[in-house]
Amino acid sequence: MTRADLTQEISRVNKIDMTEVSVITEALFEIIKNEIANGNKITFKGFGTFKTKLRAAKKVQLIKQKQTVDLAEHHIPAFLPSKFFLNK
Repeated sequence: MTRADLTQEISRVNKIDMTEVSVITEALFEIIKNEIANGNKITFKGFGTFKTKLRAAKKVQLIKQKQTVDLAEHHIPAFLPSKFFLNK
């Protein structure tokens, strides 16, 4: 399902104008992105949690350049599903 499909489905089920739903979904995704980028976590009860994880520093091989590079530790976005998803 794409973002457009999600918007259409929400509009159809709730009988709300598609442009209103589109504005709301874009705002939701933007808030989630900004909060995760700032290191905060967002929890939706019964769905899951969006947060960041710390990846340790490591050595990476660049095959085309035939060299090894040190990659510093960094944060990556992560999603932890709720127990509802894990039990299905």
